[in-house]
Amino acid sequence: MSITIPLLGEQAAGVPIDASFGAITDRDQLRPVGAVGAMVARVRAGGPAALAGVQAGDRLIAVDGVVPRDLTDVRVQVQDRERVVLDLERDGKPLMKRVTLDDELDLGADFEQPTFDGLRQCNNNCEFCFIRGLPKGLRRSLYVRDDDYRYSFLFGSFVTLTNLADEDWHRIAYQRLTPLRVSVHATDPVLRARVLAHPDAAPILPQLRWLGKAGIQVHAQIVLCPGINDGPILEQTATDLAGLEGVVASMAVVPVGISDYLRVRELRPVTPADAADTLDRIARLRRRFKRETGSALIFPSDELFLLAGRKLPGTAYYEDFPQIQNGVGLTRVMLADWRRSRKRLPERVEPARTVAWLCGRAAAPALLLMAEETGTVEGLTVQVRVVENTLFGSSITVSGLMSGRDIVRVLQEGPADLAILPRNAFGFDGERTLDEWTVEMIREETGVKVALGQTAAALATLSLNPLP
Repeated sequence: MSITIPLLGEQAAGVPIDASFGAITDRDQLRPVGAVGAMVARVRAGGPAALAGVQAGDRLIAVDGVVPRDLTDVRVQVQDRERVVLDLERDGKPLMKRVTLDDELDLGADFEQPTFDGLRQCNNNCEFCFIRGLPKGLRRSLYVRDDDYRYSFLFGSFVTLTNLADEDWHRIAYQRLTPLRVSVHATDPVLRARVLAHPDAAPILPQLRWLGKAGIQVHAQIVLCPGINDGPILEQTATDLAGLEGVVASMAVVPVGISDYLRVRELRPVTPADAADTLDRIARLRRRFKRETGSALIFPSDELFLLAGRKLPGTAYYEDFPQIQNGVGLTRVMLADWRRSRKRLPERVEPARTVAWLCGRAAAPALLLMAEETGTVEGLTVQVRVVENTLFGSSITVSGLMSGRDIVRVLQEGPADLAILPRNAFGFDGERTLDEWTVEMIREETGVKVALGQTAAALATLSLNPLP
């Protein structure tokens, strides 16, 4: 049986395109399937896949005769269509399902991994690499040195673009994988290669220009390394990126994090003086970029304001919060969320309870302001308990890297009726901390009832609800 392979995108102007999906010309090619395809982990009740009879445990082999390499391929295949034909394997036997799509234009199925042909590994050796600074005994997936452009498109992770083959560049343009999030660090080719510890790293500016011609926008990240890419070098990097008209939509400047397990030669932590100098330089850059482009373009991380001892700017400073996935402006969003939530605080709560809000040091100032305003609620006592990071070291202050053992230690320091923990400390699925503690394990170890929350509204609701 011959299978027609549909056109999946339009050629970008000025960009040579010769990439395509892996197509099958005869369904007999689906046997034996082996490890080809993707295992279905969950099927949404009432969704297109479920209505067609797709089950968890099925292996997806092809969509309309096209063998998908990853979740992006699947999404491209189902866009703008009313129905598709799925080739599957169940219990070692091939089967075919016709799926009628709904308004969401989604199969309604989750897969065990978003990349079906493996994860693209990092070929850099950055001195500040998070994975190099991990102790033993953490979640196994944390030790994977990923640098996959597909994760950048799907989930907003940052990539360096140093490991792409020609067909990867072509595919990015062909499928319009925009926006991408790119770790730039420095635009000077020699310095960037030094920061990445990758002597053969190609210059980043020509790569970004190529992406721009393909219609791909980029959100850039600069990890601030004092004495290396700060000061005038930071200004030049930002100026170079701003000069790529329409390509770089935003830049984030975040301080380098150095765990106690990271062996460093040149790196040192960002000091309050470093942070203050960087904020002053960024303020001047923002004024100039605003005049020239209409956007401030460059955004310092919340932690830089905290380190410098400066007040966080207002909501307007962050424009449309283009770097919120990088944690830039997250504290301001939380405070704005709290302003709405506090209007619904009751006069009293029964039974009376003590609620502990646990967080890393970086989030503590915002949570302390919020907790103070809960003092108007009779019967409610909110304690903000800062979890100092003994797993990675005191220089790591974000809540998402809190360990289970540190959470247990802090909860055992004093009684509480309920502890609300940040959900992002429990991984993407909200199940386990970096050191493999579950919510249930923390409850058993401490005797404290535990709930997970991520927003200010969730903190308010969970604190006031009947105790679990």
